[in-house]
Amino acid sequence: MQHPPAILVVAIAMITGCTSPPRVPHTALYAKLKQIAKHTTITVAHRGDSGSFPENTLPAFESALRKAADMVELDFHQTADNQLACIHDATLDRTTDSRQTLRRNKLAVAKFPMQELRKLDAGRWKHQKFQGTRIPSLQAALGAIQVGSVTMIEHKAGEPENLVALLRKLDLVDEVLVQSFHWSFLERLHALEPRLTLAALGGSKKQPNPTGAVLRRIERTHSCMVHWNFRHLTQQHVVELHRLGYLVCVYTLNTVEDFQQAIAIGVDAITTDHPARLRSYLEQR
Repeated sequence: MQHPPAILVVAIAMITGCTSPPRVPHTALYAKLKQIAKHTTITVAHRGDSGSFPENTLPAFESALRKAADMVELDFHQTADNQLACIHDATLDRTTDSRQTLRRNKLAVAKFPMQELRKLDAGRWKHQKFQGTRIPSLQAALGAIQVGSVTMIEHKAGEPENLVALLRKLDLVDEVLVQSFHWSFLERLHALEPRLTLAALGGSKKQPNPTGAVLRRIERTHSCMVHWNFRHLTQQHVVELHRLGYLVCVYTLNTVEDFQQAIAIGVDAITTDHPARLRSYLEQR
């Protein structure tokens, strides 16, 4: 990766108002990811191999490992009995058969204990051949992923205490990355367990660019990665984030054209629904 001229870095720093690098936590996992990024762009399988399998399920995670994803991203919500379930939406409608079996719409994940959620079919919506696939617990997902990759855990809803307790129980505090759009959650998580490797998710209309006050807010999360909407990220943003010590990941890219554009602006990692496609592109470059 070519580094920009020093004058460009200084100019960007003046524009963004950042004059001295923040103290980005240098965890062991941060160092590991940084080393990978020196040689290739990190492949992050979005909700597992979700282009080919039902998202956030064990088959999707296992396929992502077979396709050599460097990281496997997943989402979790907290259940009624304070368990952590792998599911993206706050409601069950889109990725389970809850409307058919429970005869109601917009049922909240948080209203059900894990045992009841496990009775729902989480595969048939994708294709009939996946019928019988279940919503996994975060613990089960970690067991499947950590044998051959690194889990990128996205917090959707739930208390940081429950996540920390699980990661300590499994002795995975130093082995996983946790990210969230809820930056106050990341602050609370860091206060509870400073050893965790964190990433700040962003790039919404409310906070489109990682500059100025937004960048100062990211610093307070104690993240070492910025995971951003590719459509709101420029090469200048990447240069400045790298100057400050952050790893830069973008979401969610699925075409070769997008892969090319993201790599051209210098990102460290790409989140994709098609990890095999990204790996193949990287190997052919």
